[in-house]
Amino acid sequence: MFIGHLVGAELAAALTPHTPLWVSLTGTSFPDLLWGVTVLTGLEKVEIDPASPLQSRIRFEYYPYSHSLVLGNILASLPALLIGLYCRSVTAAIVFVLASISHWLLDAIVHLPDLPVLGFGKDVKVGLGLWRHGALAFVVEYGLVVAFTLALQPKQQWAAILIASFVFHAANANSFFGFTRTNPVKSSRTYAVMALVGFIALILVFDWIL
Repeated sequence: MFIGHLVGAELAAALTPHTPLWVSLTGTSFPDLLWGVTVLTGLEKVEIDPASPLQSRIRFEYYPYSHSLVLGNILASLPALLIGLYCRSVTAAIVFVLASISHWLLDAIVHLPDLPVLGFGKDVKVGLGLWRHGALAFVVEYGLVVAFTLALQPKQQWAAILIASFVFHAANANSFFGFTRTNPVKSSRTYAVMALVGFIALILVFDWIL
């Protein structure tokens, strides 16, 4: 999930309006930002299918540090501590961790059963597998953004949020619909860089819009 993670930040902002928005935006993005770094450094592994661009064909082979519910969010407490100190706010630290947890919960809807729960030991992996149904996954992910935006944001911001979020979502449309016969992303490193760039852009754009 990509643009769908915006809803975690929107909810956090609505519940804690005095916490800077960049805190929740960065929290919801943290697992994929960490994942980009761990893939580039070889700590975690993903396998790209050169024959297909579909998200359901990507094999997330090993990513306990960035995408496990327990270990991943223990690690999220480290930047949360720094953010809490910087903002002089315990609430900001808690918001960051809860936003990171929301990332895992939303990913569990779309991922195949590859999301680690513990991140260590005899682990359990989960995922409802909505990515198997690309068109439906595309609609559901954007539908979540629409629903949360209309419910939580003032009317004067609806157009900017929904247009910007659709542009981000459409940029990822090939992974839902398979418009190309082969995968234009040729390596796991490229995929990791794309994740880093995409989520950094999401943080900057929506921190400005909201």
